[in-house]
Amino acid sequence: MGLALMLCMLMAAAGLPSAFAEEQDLTASGTIVEIETYGNAVLDITIEKFEEMGFNLGDIVTVTTENYSGDMPYFNGYYAEQGDYLLRAYPGTENIAVCITYGDFAEAADAQVGDEVTIVLKEDDGALAEQEINNLVYSDDRFDYSLDTVFANFRPVVMGGIAAGKLFRSASPVDDTFCRAVYANELAELVRIHAVMNLASTDEEIAECFEKEGFSSNYYRALYEDGRVIALGMPIVFDTEEFAQGIVRGLTFLSEQEPPYLVHCTEGKDRAGFASMVLEALMGASVEEIVADYMVSYRNYYGIEPGTEKYDLIVSKNIMLMLPIIAGTDDLDGVNLADAAEAYLINNGMEQESLARLKEKLSTP
Repeated sequence: MGLALMLCMLMAAAGLPSAFAEEQDLTASGTIVEIETYGNAVLDITIEKFEEMGFNLGDIVTVTTENYSGDMPYFNGYYAEQGDYLLRAYPGTENIAVCITYGDFAEAADAQVGDEVTIVLKEDDGALAEQEINNLVYSDDRFDYSLDTVFANFRPVVMGGIAAGKLFRSASPVDDTFCRAVYANELAELVRIHAVMNLASTDEEIAECFEKEGFSSNYYRALYEDGRVIALGMPIVFDTEEFAQGIVRGLTFLSEQEPPYLVHCTEGKDRAGFASMVLEALMGASVEEIVADYMVSYRNYYGIEPGTEKYDLIVSKNIMLMLPIIAGTDDLDGVNLADAAEAYLINNGMEQESLARLKEKLSTP
């Protein structure tokens, strides 16, 4: 009898846990019950049950589906590098899901509802350091925040040639998943938003929001019914032709409307952040100004301040992967961002007339 097996038997007889047995045998099996809008595969395993089995945030696991097998970290946020796989235990959701950071797992793995999935522990705490430094959890309770604007991640964008009162960004005023819609709606009404670029929702999803019990974002609803909201329903995959063309459709729509404009997604961080970057770059903002605006969302939600390790990590993992897509190069030194943003839009189908009209409307005091 091997020594390892003998030790396991002795520890089991004594009622003691075996780390060896955990790393070799800890397995969970489930089924894909939902493919989310952006390709995340939700399993019929709750986060609570998964962790009761012995899995912990920061573990490395091997996930096997019918057409895919690979190792990935178990995180409670999208902390893997862009394009990398992760097993997700997102706060506010009930079940675990297999995802790709800024990618589409279902497409990449040819996964669909009903597929069986096996998860095996490969390395206990193998990605714990990354989990701990990235761990970002926010509250959906308004009373945990100082102001409505902070809670709704609502703010004006004024930099480069963008005049005051022309452009705003926020969390969703229509999708109340994170309890912010009513506040974002009231703030949109306060500044008299005239046209909206919704990067997160489809028309069908907006209609579903309208029908939910307790829906009260009536200003937003009036804008939508008046044809002043474009619903793009865009995936969180920034470096694709589909995403770029969605940005062009949204900005072309805004060019045909009068400001003030509101750009939003669900939380107002990433898709809204990218669209804001395009506009900021187009209107002559510097890299430093664009970074500072993007990171306000992380201060609002998580209290992350400049000069901290987490702040710098988020900049490097998020915005410094987004800006090169707009700039067309990984080397931002010496790049004229205004020219680069214009080329990004024109190359993805925006008409020069629409672009000129949008720039004029954003810059006119």
